[in-house]
Amino acid sequence: MVAIWKKEMGVLFRSVIGWLFVAALMLFLSIYFSAYNLMYGYSSLASTMASSVLISLIAIPILSMRILSEERKQKTDQLILTSPLSVGKIVAGKYLALLTTFAIPVFAVCTYPLILGAFGEVRYGESYSAILGFFLYGAACIAIGVFISSLTESQVIAAVLTFAVLLLTYIMQGIISLISTDGNVVTHILEQLDLYQRFYSFLQGTLSITSIVYFVSVTLLFLFLTTQSIQKRRYSVSVKTFTMGAFSSTMIAAALVLTVLVNLIAANLPAKYASIDVTKEKLYAISDDTKKVAEALSEDITIYVLNAKDSQDETVGRTLEGYEELSSHIKVEYKDPVKYPNFYTQYTQESVTRNSLIVVGEKRSQVISYNDLYETEFDYTSYSQTTTGYDAEGQITSAIAFVTSDSIPKVYILEGHDEMALDASFASALAKENIETESISLLQYYSIPEDAEAIMTLSGFGFFFGRCR
Repeated sequence: MVAIWKKEMGVLFRSVIGWLFVAALMLFLSIYFSAYNLMYGYSSLASTMASSVLISLIAIPILSMRILSEERKQKTDQLILTSPLSVGKIVAGKYLALLTTFAIPVFAVCTYPLILGAFGEVRYGESYSAILGFFLYGAACIAIGVFISSLTESQVIAAVLTFAVLLLTYIMQGIISLISTDGNVVTHILEQLDLYQRFYSFLQGTLSITSIVYFVSVTLLFLFLTTQSIQKRRYSVSVKTFTMGAFSSTMIAAALVLTVLVNLIAANLPAKYASIDVTKEKLYAISDDTKKVAEALSEDITIYVLNAKDSQDETVGRTLEGYEELSSHIKVEYKDPVKYPNFYTQYTQESVTRNSLIVVGEKRSQVISYNDLYETEFDYTSYSQTTTGYDAEGQITSAIAFVTSDSIPKVYILEGHDEMALDASFASALAKENIETESISLLQYYSIPEDAEAIMTLSGFGFFFGRCR
């Protein structure tokens, strides 16, 4: 295997293909790094790696197209077919040569967060998680390219077919949404071909164990299929083709079943084991305060998600899984707006966006807008809205406390004497603490309302807060 690896590395870098691949990938990675991280000041490499995916989908087919197809064209594959080496070792050696070539620019990118560290604060966990996801994604794509290269003797056909297959996996989420919004047998099968969605989980600041298992299993599966493709031709030289063909079909079926089983087990791991939060603020980890709220629940809470389960925001879905694991009193249900367009009208008369949540308890309910789950700010350098934080846990825990509270404190804000308006961020903070606010003028009231927990007045010198007894 080592000899095969050395031979292929020599072929790649004695020709222009290896150098061209490394140079092209490094060029675009550096361009995106300069744009996002050096110019716009992003502290994570997630955007850089996400933008480089499409370039890799073009470069990888060119890298892998000749690895086996050229052997068939030059008839040197007969050496493989009659070699004393096992086919598995030959395929592994060739694949590792391609993976090593791909790893060179990826390894260089690992120095980029260190470069950023010289200029300011860097999100190292999120950056290296994105780099790892990019490497695993590329490793799986290379395995697919090697398999397709084993099916034809034309390098051009191998490159075109590989690019077509990888492009389909890249746009698979869009294809699924066109077929069905609420999911069916076809969409569930197609979801297993969605490589990009698994890579996307690494960009969110989590080490997804489920995605790691997926990429490793897909890589091994396609290398096994490549081995079977060569093995069938190898044995046809000395034994009946029919016999080996039947054997290959059995082994392929077994490999497919094993891959599906492994991924099913990984997909059903508890949320606390399925991913590791590597964000600096531990955005996706359930806090001790939320655990206390969940443990204290004595009534059932239903969290309705206004979307089909298959189309739900993966990050929010992972957070909701964590809540379900915290308490048997918390249940999550998905309501597809296409099938249930008026479902939300039972709880609010205001319009509600897709992916929003409705937390329902025995006493009351509360709607959480999807826009409130993420903290954003307007970037004047790019004239676009930028996500700066994730506050799903804060919003959901606040809503659970709201729907289970025996009473909601009310604060009256005095007006009518040129008082200042309540700041929007301060009002939002009060609402998150489940404090109801209402503006009143004392000219219209003889006394402070009996349900007032406190009164507040705002002036140019600040605000004055008085608790009512």
